[in-house]
Amino acid sequence: MPDKNRTISIREFGRIYPDSKHIFKRDIEELRAYIDEQNSKDFTGQSDIEEFLKPIKNGVQANNYVGVLQTKSGLTIEILPKIAGRTEEATDTRVRQLFLEMLKAVRSLNGKTFKLTNLNAKKNNLLEVFISMFLNESDMIIKRGLKSSYVTVQSNEKFLKGKLLMTQQLRKNIVNQSYFFNEYDEFMTNSAENQLIKTTLEYLLKNSRDNNNLRIIREQLVYFEFVDLTNSPEQTFQKVSIGRNYTYYEQTLDWCRIFLSRKSFTSFKGSSLAFAILFPMEEIFEAYIAHIMKKSIPDANVSAQDKKYSLFDRTNETKAGYRLRPDLVVRFEDNRTTIADTKWKVLDSTGPSQTDLYQMYAYYTRYRHKSENVDKVVLIYPYSSSYSENEFRSTQYSSEELGSKIQVRFVDLLSGDIGKQLVNFI
Repeated sequence: MPDKNRTISIREFGRIYPDSKHIFKRDIEELRAYIDEQNSKDFTGQSDIEEFLKPIKNGVQANNYVGVLQTKSGLTIEILPKIAGRTEEATDTRVRQLFLEMLKAVRSLNGKTFKLTNLNAKKNNLLEVFISMFLNESDMIIKRGLKSSYVTVQSNEKFLKGKLLMTQQLRKNIVNQSYFFNEYDEFMTNSAENQLIKTTLEYLLKNSRDNNNLRIIREQLVYFEFVDLTNSPEQTFQKVSIGRNYTYYEQTLDWCRIFLSRKSFTSFKGSSLAFAILFPMEEIFEAYIAHIMKKSIPDANVSAQDKKYSLFDRTNETKAGYRLRPDLVVRFEDNRTTIADTKWKVLDSTGPSQTDLYQMYAYYTRYRHKSENVDKVVLIYPYSSSYSENEFRSTQYSSEELGSKIQVRFVDLLSGDIGKQLVNFI
């Protein structure tokens, strides 16, 4: 019988094989079934799942998604970002702490509002951190008050309350007339929303290994004493109704969906795993750099996902098409403009891809044609020891031509002075 209390940590692009201690063949089979389940939803057989997990000989490999997942056999897999620093060692503890700091900058993922509060980065794995986040949200609900509403109740009691149901009275109490079959409205907390929260708490009580989390779960369950558990979360979610007075339930219910319905902040979902909480690192890195840049250059206008221009003014006499969308456009008070794209990739000796350079050149020339004083465009990567920062230039030979300057710059995410690094090359 597989041990339910097994946790491993790997980095992006790490490989998982069965061994004799922590990882069993059954775990690999469940991970492969999850991949097949995602691919079966796309008739081409090529869904985006292999951007996260892909099958390899005798195992599976993690790709560009970071987070935590759990097999039904009980193996918890923590996937951490692959990060290097110039001087500081990238320990699991340090990388986990940095990843959670990066998550704080994210406002939405896959169309869902995303908010992190009161993160406890000291916990020894991401699963316990995410459980703690759910408990923070459910604690806020308890403090503000559980959703209550009038529920119609039919019951056979020793007292008369509400309306006497004559048909049921004659059927049930013709012999023992000391009972009354009543129908009445009762103010109760047994709503669909509260049932989902209680069911999630009970689920996490069985899966958490953190003593503090377990203590909080037990304390919170006391407040749900008169709330039923649900055996059919999907059906219960369909009954959820949040009005203006209970918007503070939304984030908690998002977490309930993750743990009970296996729906993450990504588009991946399925029944082959216990749950998966996954984050695309490309989006996390982009949001984090934008967040730091806005704080570090307060006097400039920093536009994320700038949509001001299209690649062409018109196509076949129709409106402009092929909208340009650089990750960051920084417009300074002295009329300078810097355009930047973030790339979550550790560069090897071959440097940036030709496609990325073409893209940056298109940004440079188009924004200049639109009379913006573009000083330079910058590709921002996490630090790599395999490639040196570089600058690509094309010379302006006449007044009609546009020269260009594309810079490749690194951010040492472990250094602690990221804002200063960005200011230096932006």
